[in-house]
Amino acid sequence: MNLTNFYDCVERDDALEGVDVVLGDRPDQDEIVVKDKATGHTTRLFAGTISAHPWETLRDVIMGQRDPAPLFRVSRIVGYFSRIENWNKSKLGELADRHAGDYRISSEGVEKGFPQ
Repeated sequence: MNLTNFYDCVERDDALEGVDVVLGDRPDQDEIVVKDKATGHTTRLFAGTISAHPWETLRDVIMGQRDPAPLFRVSRIVGYFSRIENWNKSKLGELADRHAGDYRISSEGVEKGFPQ
């Protein structure tokens, strides 16, 4: 869904009110703030999230009828938390290798004289 259609849907919906737009570092990181008039709760949606989902899903999240899916996956491989959506192929491979690793201490290691 593009942003123009999203704004139109919010305006036509009697239960919702568009509140604010918070500009991010990139256009897909702009946040659109929408308020549920009945509860007074506000929801912040990234422009990139809006473009990736249909109106029905977005409305259900705003109205509290559906739990939002995680917007970003993060990892701490690089020494600090960072979004893996921005990583190159090599760094994603490193993440997959780390997830596949077996880091348990086995009795075999103890028999070879490795410290416990």
